[in-house]
Amino acid sequence: KQGRALGTINLLKAGWNRGIAVDTRRNYILVTQTREDHGIKHGEVQVFWPNGKTIYGPLVKTIYGQQGMDHPVYIQVDREGRILVSDRVVCRVYVYNNDGLFLFKFGGEGSGEGQLKQPYGICTDR
Repeated sequence: KQGRALGTINLLKAGWNRGIAVDTRRNYILVTQTREDHGIKHGEVQVFWPNGKTIYGPLVKTIYGQQGMDHPVYIQVDREGRILVSDRVVCRVYVYNNDGLFLFKFGGEGSGEGQLKQPYGICTDR
């Protein structure tokens, strides 16, 4: 059976890799992006309907130094609706509630206990 596109998501040209996840509880599509304005990095999580229309501005928007998120790429939504974003530059995972409120972070660069070395993906048990 052939599928058909429900819509197109128009993203800004950012020059950085992005991650994508689906929040099946709320029927949202979440996309990470990193933008740089005048040398200052902005990590964001954009939220879209399945037809590609933006639900509202960035759900999560951080400016380098706030919460420390530098280059968010991989993203996952757990069964409680929390949003987990891995950042391979600062080697951390950031956790937000379903409304984008920062909850906590873990990791840090290294190979010791509790540390991560350039995390290139993230998943959760369902």
